[in-house]
Amino acid sequence: MIGAYEGDLIRPLGLVTLYFAYAEGEIDELLGVLNAQQSSPTPTLNWPVGQKISRALFLVQELKDPRLNGLIETLQEAQELTGRRNQLVHGRLFAGGRLVSPNRNTPDIHISAEDIEQLAERIFSCKEYIFMHRCRHLLLALGGNAGVSGGT
Repeated sequence: MIGAYEGDLIRPLGLVTLYFAYAEGEIDELLGVLNAQQSSPTPTLNWPVGQKISRALFLVQELKDPRLNGLIETLQEAQELTGRRNQLVHGRLFAGGRLVSPNRNTPDIHISAEDIEQLAERIFSCKEYIFMHRCRHLLLALGGNAGVSGGT
């Protein structure tokens, strides 16, 4: 699939944004389950995604269940991927792969279509792992009382 882009940066960037939207939806689903377990849930739908991930991570760690270690690691990866996605989406991407940060203190970097596609694939995989951990491990840790909605 990488060769199909032949240096085109736009299509893989589109995959990053599409897959990140799916991932944010899965994080919203995770927070829905976690918030349902609280006596006074915190509304999080309008929060920036980084804040949502931090809240989910906090709530999962608070459960102190070793079955959730994989979910904790996946949410930590989601934080890192969010930073990389933000750098790419909020930076200025020029032909040839030069990425200029809006922060003047950050040096330009060069990124290839393959790098962007790999980021998209990591985001999609991370979303899938969050879904899997939510369905398999979180519900067990919560005693099976929380509902599971579909995934993407």
